[in-house]
Amino acid sequence: MLSIELVPRELRRLLQEAAEIAAEYPQFTWLNIPDIKSLPVRSHDAALAARELPLRVIPHVRARDRSVAETLAIFERLGEAGIGDILIVTGDRFGNGEEVDHATSLDVLREAVAQFGGAIKFWAAFDPYRSELRAELDYAKAKLDAGAAGFFTQPFFDLRFAEICLDQLAGIDTFVGISPVTSDKSRAYWERTNRVVFPKDFVPTLDYCARLTADLLHMTESHGQHAYLMPIRVDAKEYIQAAFSHARAAGAMSSSSGG
Repeated sequence: MLSIELVPRELRRLLQEAAEIAAEYPQFTWLNIPDIKSLPVRSHDAALAARELPLRVIPHVRARDRSVAETLAIFERLGEAGIGDILIVTGDRFGNGEEVDHATSLDVLREAVAQFGGAIKFWAAFDPYRSELRAELDYAKAKLDAGAAGFFTQPFFDLRFAEICLDQLAGIDTFVGISPVTSDKSRAYWERTNRVVFPKDFVPTLDYCARLTADLLHMTESHGQHAYLMPIRVDAKEYIQAAFSHARAAGAMSSSSGG
């Protein structure tokens, strides 16, 4: 399965872009909608507006922004509207002095699965940069024990590290995050905020990232897993076209990519 993640900066544009991508690239069958507190459109509202798209919509919901009860009320609204997948993330601290920080993703996950597990699949985040990998794998196990359906990972920029994580997550439904980083400023952001360690040969250009995307898609497919593309700061269709061109040249786009 292949998902496209689109930031809901403006609702009309989000719906138009998602519809165009679905029409031009049928390999995509899912739509991830991240939740960014600084934007006027929250992910759960965007997901409700995107229900008519020919894509399986999965909003990200930040646990720390509200109480567990308030978050469960959002889940109830989404479930009643037919949204069948939700990704629960703790969420970055907003940093404006208004931090609520009521709950962690694990707190919310336990209650959500108990209340809505029959109707909604709840997914969890896997962040290999959060701490040392053993601790993240233990945290992932706790999420699975709480009822998580699987994981959406932070983006990988190193094939070797991605393969180590895929080996550890074997047998667990996992969407591997893939994101182009095409400027030194963007690279510095990932290093500072997400503690990413880029390989020495990494080059922040669209062509390099497109080739890396093709390699990651091939690796993900060879492990029987899924992927989601995150064109956060680049033109989505330009990035997809470049990545798919490299993937086709390498024979990495099979007929099962959109399954």
